[in-house]
Amino acid sequence: MPTNIQMLKQIRNAVKTVHGAVDDPNHKMQLSIADMFLNEMMLQDQPDFYLDFLKQGKALLAEGLKLAAARGQKPATPALRDDINATSRIEIINAEIVALNEALLAVVKSLDEKNSPADKEYLVRVSTWENSLYLRRREQVTATEQAKAREITAESLQAYLQKKFPDWKNLKVTKFVRLEGGISKMTILFETQDDKNGAQSLVLRADQPVSLLYFDGSDVRQEFYVIALMHKLGMPVPEALLLEADESHLGARFLITTKLPGKNFYSGLASLGGDVKPPQELIDSFLGVLYQMHGLKIDPADPLVQKSHLNEWMPHKTIHEAAVYNAKVYVPKLISRSGIKVTPQLERAVRWLEGHAPESDDPAVVVHVDYAFNNVLFHENRVSAVLDWETSRMGDPCDDILWTQNNLGVYTMPEFLAIYEKATGRHISEYRMAYARAQKCVLNVIAGLTALEAIDTDDNSPLHMGVMGLKYMPLFGADLGDLMAAAEAARGK
Repeated sequence: MPTNIQMLKQIRNAVKTVHGAVDDPNHKMQLSIADMFLNEMMLQDQPDFYLDFLKQGKALLAEGLKLAAARGQKPATPALRDDINATSRIEIINAEIVALNEALLAVVKSLDEKNSPADKEYLVRVSTWENSLYLRRREQVTATEQAKAREITAESLQAYLQKKFPDWKNLKVTKFVRLEGGISKMTILFETQDDKNGAQSLVLRADQPVSLLYFDGSDVRQEFYVIALMHKLGMPVPEALLLEADESHLGARFLITTKLPGKNFYSGLASLGGDVKPPQELIDSFLGVLYQMHGLKIDPADPLVQKSHLNEWMPHKTIHEAAVYNAKVYVPKLISRSGIKVTPQLERAVRWLEGHAPESDDPAVVVHVDYAFNNVLFHENRVSAVLDWETSRMGDPCDDILWTQNNLGVYTMPEFLAIYEKATGRHISEYRMAYARAQKCVLNVIAGLTALEAIDTDDNSPLHMGVMGLKYMPLFGADLGDLMAAAEAARGK
């Protein structure tokens, strides 16, 4: 579980971002006050100072009681605990500080600094001790600035391109837009102008410091070649232009592609309401590209395949073979890369996937695994580009159907499967769909655990990690057992 201090760092980063974006003085003041309280909470989450403060205060109390006794005074003081340590809750530590203050107050009332230099010297030290608590609040606990790929600027990109392509005379980056929200990749839309090429509209995708799932394709050095392969095979994808594997240039490895016309439809669909469906022409194009992708013939000897993350899937020809490899090798590899601690439920689920792989000899197909409106551009109601191929692999069409049908939202699953079978000739069993749901949930659980781990250990983790780890992980964890049971029931049929 993420510690309080790591979550508070994330909140303070968010407050800082909003503070810099608002102009209203009252709002800025409120954000500054919120930051002050957050800083205090972070200070309280570091107990060493308070434990030392209590130790010094109790020593002063013992000394003060002796002074008071020498003057015939016996101040009434509350009982103090002797079991406070670094694992004690801050509420218990605070309560002990309050009790200690009460005890010292009784001692102070029994002393007379006006007539006793010893009493005065003691009382000065008590005041100094008390002030150390107030001075503590002047300390600022700061989070590490998020860096690496986020350091890419229009100026640094322009300097890189000028050095990389010296024959592109008078090259200028004329537009630079960084898209927000990406976790596994940073995406920058930019335009250039030079004497050789004229105006160009391009896209840069850079590796991020942290990721939710460490697919092989999450590395741009492999995703680049899948994009190039898909372009070669006639899929609607941008043309892969440049791969930069040396992160020293801009702080991260990155690739550059052409920018195709079009825009996402999913945000517009959400605003239409549940009773309004996309134009049929758009639906037909969206599904047609899905059929096209599942019908691709992949040649293991193709150099683009061999350089890409599809290469490791080439020996696994059938849906059964791909499912076994996924459960036995690929998913454990994702877990290992993430650095998460395997939980009992996750261990059971991974073993379950291997032991329940669908017994299908149908050929494995290219699956995107995230084929949905957020990863597709449309131009004039037709698919103009399929984006983000990092999760792609060879597998069961169900691995796409599951999310595509849900995202499309205009057909029930039986209706969708009937349309798919008519278009492709592929029959999808109830069990394969149920298995795909459980498999998808396992990936989501890994992503949720990775998000929680990232929040706790990496100050570079984006705020989006909190959404996955704290909001959605409870849903994934609760669903996993039920999905496996549902699949077993479907298999029994």
